[in-house]
Amino acid sequence: MALICRNLLKQCFNKQIQAYSTLSERSKAHLKYCLLPDKSFLQIRGPDTVKFLNGLVMAKLLPTYVQKNLTTIVPDESRTNNISVENFDMSHGNWGLYNEHGEGGGPYISRFGTYTGFLNSKGKLITDTIIYPTPTWLDSVYDKKFPEYLLELDSKIVKHMYDIFETHKLISKVKFKEVGGEKLKSWHISIQFPSLPEGIQNPWIDNLILPSESSKEPNTSLEFSKHILSLLFSGNEHKILGIYLDRRITEAIFRNNEEPEVFRIITTSEVSDISDLFNPQGFPFEFVHEQIDFQEVRNERFQFGIVDSLSDFKQEAMLPLEINFDYIPGAVSFDKGCYVGQELTARTYSTGVLRKRAIPVKIGNPDLLKSLHADKYPKILSSIALDTDSSDRPAFSPFGTATKTIKNKRQRPAGTLICFEADYGVALFRTDYLKEAFKKNTKGMFYVSIPDSEQKIIIEPQEPLWFNEWQEDQDK
Repeated sequence: MALICRNLLKQCFNKQIQAYSTLSERSKAHLKYCLLPDKSFLQIRGPDTVKFLNGLVMAKLLPTYVQKNLTTIVPDESRTNNISVENFDMSHGNWGLYNEHGEGGGPYISRFGTYTGFLNSKGKLITDTIIYPTPTWLDSVYDKKFPEYLLELDSKIVKHMYDIFETHKLISKVKFKEVGGEKLKSWHISIQFPSLPEGIQNPWIDNLILPSESSKEPNTSLEFSKHILSLLFSGNEHKILGIYLDRRITEAIFRNNEEPEVFRIITTSEVSDISDLFNPQGFPFEFVHEQIDFQEVRNERFQFGIVDSLSDFKQEAMLPLEINFDYIPGAVSFDKGCYVGQELTARTYSTGVLRKRAIPVKIGNPDLLKSLHADKYPKILSSIALDTDSSDRPAFSPFGTATKTIKNKRQRPAGTLICFEADYGVALFRTDYLKEAFKKNTKGMFYVSIPDSEQKIIIEPQEPLWFNEWQEDQDK
């Protein structure tokens, strides 16, 4: 298995190194990093761990159905070719995570984390989470008797999630406990390579993304993850307890050969500076280190329309598809069977009726937003009148054939601004505005009004990574 991974890595950078050799010696790669605040964890282990989590989260963590019912969507067999993981067993050893769909097609096993979420019984998002197989570094997948994971959560929700776990545990053979931020740290890292000539593919695709999503058995996955750790953190591999490759921006990496890869790294609290652990090997350039603050991390994330934890959205206030879980690889499954909140999610997906979606927006004069009520999402108004918002439409009387006209019907807001940092934010936009929102001549047509003032904050919708795919689905 190690030989397979070495062969994969041997193919990495061949084409890119040739391109980099033509660059100036002063061209350097860029490492940005930040300690993320207000993070806590639930640690869970035991022979029933994967089965237990599979019944609670939206992601598919097992290759078979837990339960079939009327809301289970019949799977596309070409997409769920489970024969490739036919010996799959998550009850013994420390295999990592089963993932339903990879870039190469079909399911795969990975030791990198998975982004997903928990719903309440009404299908509203309680919180998102990242599930990390831990520890990342093992000599063998059977060094540990049972599967073990860390679930990263916002600190203010971890006690509530612990209580939910207790409620659902029943006779499941699992153990879990809270692990506070005083024991573990969560780090944001982005690694950007020097600029490449046009037409050269982003190195992260062949070096990391595609190989990481091609492992069909646990030992191959383990060896690949260990090689990646050795490439980036040589000599400090054992200090990395969990690692997540941010699949929420994968599409951007495929589109832009300069886009950095974003990682989430878990370490113990003894690590005071993650850049001290960073020790890259075999790269044809040097790295510049830059520590950034949490506000910059949020601003960069919002430019893609990505929300992350309860610091960005309110608990149990939105449907997961409204913040685009269906466009995040592996975040939600529509053919896994029953889990908490599954019925409404499956129905929304199968009918295609979703009236709001989160998109990135650029904000003019965001300082004015700070004066608004913090407990309410600011409403985004529009000067674009849709047919459904017409102020003069007939109303039919149930007592006869006569009709009357409703006058001065108030136009509904185009959306709400759910979070922002500096000049970028994420807005929940009505989907019937989306086709108009990204036209070049709509600048100034979306805005937030300041109460008791004539001032307006201009909101400029930005096209999200998933828009073309969404539009194709709407035109079917």
